[in-house]
Amino acid sequence: MEPLALLGLLLLAYLLWPRRPARCPRCGLPRGLAEEVRRYRRFCPHVAFRACPFDPRKGLYRLRR
Repeated sequence: MEPLALLGLLLLAYLLWPRRPARCPRCGLPRGLAEEVRRYRRFCPHVAFRACPFDPRKGLYRLRR
């Protein structure tokens, strides 16, 4: 295989590789912080609006500290 064809194939594979979104689509938290929300280590800024897809307590009312 020619080096240019191999490079093109690798570029195509890179562009089509499924990626996780870099941020939460609703509140804009980076992915790592959104995962901490999922593990109950951090509060989401939109939990009062029931808008965070990472918050496992969706739909529950909670008081902010």
